[in-house]
Amino acid sequence: MRLRLEIRDLLLASWETDRDSVRRSLPPELEPADVEGRFLVTAVCLRVRGGRLGRLPVPPFSQLNVRTYCTSEGEPAVFFVRAHVTPLGMCGALVGAPYRPSLLRLRKGFASAPGLGFFLRYELRGEAEPGLLGRHELGIFEAGGLRAIRIQRGPASWHAAEPVGAVVSDVLLALGFDVRGAPELVYTPETWFETEVPARRRPTRPGA
Repeated sequence: MRLRLEIRDLLLASWETDRDSVRRSLPPELEPADVEGRFLVTAVCLRVRGGRLGRLPVPPFSQLNVRTYCTSEGEPAVFFVRAHVTPLGMCGALVGAPYRPSLLRLRKGFASAPGLGFFLRYELRGEAEPGLLGRHELGIFEAGGLRAIRIQRGPASWHAAEPVGAVVSDVLLALGFDVRGAPELVYTPETWFETEVPARRRPTRPGA
């Protein structure tokens, strides 16, 4: 079944970390990977305006997910460490998404998840290119074993952004990441994602 989501206010906030932090976040089947020479962890903030799951409508919701970067059978991939959504997004759990309900306040220039320890204000700068951060196609998450999805993305007009004031990233520390310095931010006002669900389940051990 095909899932398409219409995305608004997509922000990628990436912190430099170390290989050991990435290794601890991954299942043993996956290998840590650098992104253009650095190990990163990214908080992805977005609003889903709506969409379709097959013929069924998807209601609007907001999401904050934490992802890091790895290789799977030699292919570059994104591993979703944790994904939080507002209540209407929990319908995704019915098709295997590992969502957790949370209070999220996301809009252009502002991202807050008070229960998770995440707060960020930002200002947009000029046009930017997200590089490899915006080009990974394979996404992997844990849900009764590893599952993989192929993510197609629509066109996007990317902008660099700068943090304004204090940044709170306790959610990353709670997940075991040793982060360094200020985040690097890229933002697009709109795009779309498509994938096929349910994702295929990947073995959790040889012969499983």
